[in-house]
Amino acid sequence: MAESDPRPGLRPPARAVDIARLAGVSTKTVSRVMNGEAYVTDAMRERVMAAAKQLAYVGDAAAMGLRTKRTGFIGLIIPDVRNGFFALLTRAIEERLTPTSPTLLLGDSDEEPEQEERYLRAFRQQRVDGLIVLPSGAPSLPDAVSEIPTVIVDRSVPSVETTADHVLADNHRAAARLVEHLVRHHGLRQVALVAGNTSVSNVRDRESGYREVMTAAGLEAHVTSGHTTPDDAAAGAYALFSTMTPPFGVFATNNRMFWGAMAAIARLGLHIPRDVLVTTIDSIGEATVTGLKPTQGVIPVQDVAARAMRLLAERTQDPTLPPRHESVDIDIEFGTTCGCIPLTTPLMVGPVAPDSR
Repeated sequence: MAESDPRPGLRPPARAVDIARLAGVSTKTVSRVMNGEAYVTDAMRERVMAAAKQLAYVGDAAAMGLRTKRTGFIGLIIPDVRNGFFALLTRAIEERLTPTSPTLLLGDSDEEPEQEERYLRAFRQQRVDGLIVLPSGAPSLPDAVSEIPTVIVDRSVPSVETTADHVLADNHRAAARLVEHLVRHHGLRQVALVAGNTSVSNVRDRESGYREVMTAAGLEAHVTSGHTTPDDAAAGAYALFSTMTPPFGVFATNNRMFWGAMAAIARLGLHIPRDVLVTTIDSIGEATVTGLKPTQGVIPVQDVAARAMRLLAERTQDPTLPPRHESVDIDIEFGTTCGCIPLTTPLMVGPVAPDSR
């Protein structure tokens, strides 16, 4: 058996030499069997594989990486693992992994550049075969892009805008469509914007879509922004909505802002859609209010994942390709929160459990 491990209660992983000893063969024979080489009889192969199974042998990825120049890992860094959108994206990417890159290493930056930096350093040290990053602004991201095939998804940062492959949703257009729906279809003269952190590129794009429509319609912008949690958004929305006269509209830049706006509407005793019409981008997750179906922009996660994996494969095959930027349309779904799908009675919102985006 393998040599004893100094850590009490733990056994060392089996090595090729342990398999050779148990099977009564040379380590070269074990290597030939594990690498699928010829010149090994069926009986000998079965003997080696039986010994490997008995020892629970899993191989040595580091040693294999030295031979193949690949580690079999892809690193994914997302801003918040609790967020429904990011969870769906992670699943969609994982479903598209191939036998040559079978393992996904996941890092949650929590929207903090310092935490993203730690994951980038770890993934670079692990020599991952590729990176997919939803960036928060880590200083070493340009270095990672220059060393490892990388695709930037969902949002960008200035340091890699012109050097990395991107897959980004058309946030400006989706926001403009939702605000235009409130202004033109529903005839509202007041529409509020409840926005997240405008240092994030996709939030800025959604704000610019809102402002474009309001300016074109000759309407005053009503904005509360810079919020990072539903509670922050609720406080900002409450202060803003208190100055507005129903009926008015709301465009929330993401599902955190949506739930903050909903909490403010409830606190003010307003009803949906009689007093307030609400739209957002990002799925709100499981609705906790019976009959609630938001009017929202939904990013097609499967399309984003497919494009990201294709760009990653192409970059791996040819690192000299110029940076590519691909845009994904956001689907608009109409629901009860703007009155396009009727509620039996106006909705008075009670306590809600927010998603985390």
